[in-house]
Amino acid sequence: MLKKLMFAILTLAVIAAVMLVIVIQYVKPTESLDLQYKEISISNKIAEMILSRKLEVRLSEEDVNQLLKKQLASHTQLPHDFRMEGATLNLQGSMVEADVNVRWHERIPIGALALFTLSWEPPNLVIQHVNTQIKNWQLPSSWLQLAPVEIPLQSHLPKLIGIKNVVFEDKSILIQLKPFQ
Repeated sequence: MLKKLMFAILTLAVIAAVMLVIVIQYVKPTESLDLQYKEISISNKIAEMILSRKLEVRLSEEDVNQLLKKQLASHTQLPHDFRMEGATLNLQGSMVEADVNVRWHERIPIGALALFTLSWEPPNLVIQHVNTQIKNWQLPSSWLQLAPVEIPLQSHLPKLIGIKNVVFEDKSILIQLKPFQ
């Protein structure tokens, strides 16, 4: 009787270990991502504005990617002992899909897809987390809800120029400016 009980416990332990390995392999990131970013050249954007003779600056998807990575790099610690390790972003109007690599309890790497909304709340561009999914499994928002992140766009502009409006286009963001803030 004791041998059967020990055998059953050992069998369950082996099954649990195999299941754990399968789950870890399933959630493992498919690509290596980082949070390294490049500063956006404001002087180039102003030169483009002068050449087009319009008081507007267009941020490309790559520019937005760099801005958001900069913000994510300063917010790597996430709730429930998750840590952000890398991201690549896809801009779709006022929505951003982010392929992210996170690490749980400093041990288990996880690849996920996070969805964010962008909104203009003067003077900040606000990034609001909507949901996160791992492969085809939607995480409950109570497990991983990120605080809104604010990007002060005005701080990237010369002092005499203000922001009139921000328009979210398919693969870019159009910042309409006003002179003499």
